[in-house]
Amino acid sequence: MKRKCLTGLLIASLCMTMAGCGGAEDAQKNSAETAVQEEVDPAEAGIDEAEAEPDADTQAAKGDTTEVESEAVSLPAYTYPGSELFYTVLYQYIMDEFSPHYEAADVGIPCPEIVAMDDSDPEDIRVWGDFWYFNYRLNGEVLENTSGGSYPGLIHVKSTDDGYEVTGMEIVEDGSDFTESAKKIFGEHYDKFQKLTEDTDEREKTRAQIIANYVAANALSIKSYQDSGWDPVTLPEENIDNFYGELD
Repeated sequence: MKRKCLTGLLIASLCMTMAGCGGAEDAQKNSAETAVQEEVDPAEAGIDEAEAEPDADTQAAKGDTTEVESEAVSLPAYTYPGSELFYTVLYQYIMDEFSPHYEAADVGIPCPEIVAMDDSDPEDIRVWGDFWYFNYRLNGEVLENTSGGSYPGLIHVKSTDDGYEVTGMEIVEDGSDFTESAKKIFGEHYDKFQKLTEDTDEREKTRAQIIANYVAANALSIKSYQDSGWDPVTLPEENIDNFYGELD
């Protein structure tokens, strides 16, 4: 399945990160070289060995945080917090389908923008939308975006005795074929799709609410999310009961 290109915002984020790598490596090298010192025998320097090597109790009293700082951040995996089984399957599909395209992060969170749905045929429930996937790392009380992408298209879902099953997805092509393939896939919903993709403010509201609901569902202390080069965005109050629409 072909991956959609990142938006300009995400591309800028990645470029800024790559541009800064060389400077960080040089600074790290210089710091390491400065830190190298000639080993001194405590006895020759007139230093009491007890002072040179504090015992375990002294280290514990001072608070050795090395082990804590080296521990990896552990956040619960994203799961759809609403009660509708249909959307549970849809959100999980986005996670499973697109997360392998990116390096693992502290948590991956989907952000589907649904353009239209047609559930007249239970054997082929069709969901048109711009389906986003974002990776984040936790920095204090901020979720920092590390990668992600947009996958506009049409997801096909089948109603089964056990619930729902995604049977496939048609994704809009990249580059010069984008408009033609989008018109073919979205059909009568193309104008609505085009309007939705241009409304970045509305997308960010949806994104912020999905993150806020994830935070609330898992009782986390996260206060905001942030894209590289941009100010943090404060999360709204959770709205799990009313945010997710029910399938007609």
